[in-house]
Amino acid sequence: MPNPLIILQFTPPWVFGLLALLVVLGCQALRPRTLPVWRLLLLPLVFSTWGLVTLATRSVASPVLLLAWVVAATAGLLVAWRTARLDRIVVDRLHGRVDVPGSALPLIRNLLVFSVKYILTAAIAIVPAHQDSLILWNFGFSGLMAGYFIGWLVRFALKYRMAVAPSV
Repeated sequence: MPNPLIILQFTPPWVFGLLALLVVLGCQALRPRTLPVWRLLLLPLVFSTWGLVTLATRSVASPVLLLAWVVAATAGLLVAWRTARLDRIVVDRLHGRVDVPGSALPLIRNLLVFSVKYILTAAIAIVPAHQDSLILWNFGFSGLMAGYFIGWLVRFALKYRMAVAPSV
C-alpha cells in the first residue's frame, strides 16, 4: 500500500480545484439564498455529465460495464424521484430565480461523491490486480450519481413548469 502522501503527490492539480469548488458550493448551500435558475441547475448538470462521460468513454468495449451503469443509473433515478425534497424551494418564473432553504445535504453529498470517485480512481491506479472489479464499481457509482442527478433535474423541471406562470 503506497503512502497517502505519495497518492496526493500524484493527484492532478485540477482535482484539488474541484474539491475546493465543491466545498465552497456546499458551504454556500448551508444558508438560505436566492439563486438564478441556471445556478441551481449547474452542479446537478455537472455531476450528471460526469457520469455520462464515464459511460461514453469507457463502456463501448464492455457490455457488462454498460449494464452496470444503466442498472445503477436507474436505481439513482428512482432514489432521486422518491427522496428529492423540493417542497421548500420557491420558484419565481417571472425573474428566473428560486429561493432555496439552507441545508447541509449538498455539502455532504458533494464530499461523498468526490471521496468515492477519488478513492475508486486511486485504487484503480494503485491495485492493478483488482482493476476489473474496481472499474465495475466505478461505473456503478458513476451511473448511480448520474441517475440521481438526472432524477433530481426532472423533478425540478416539473416543479418549475407547474409553478404559477407570471401574467403579462
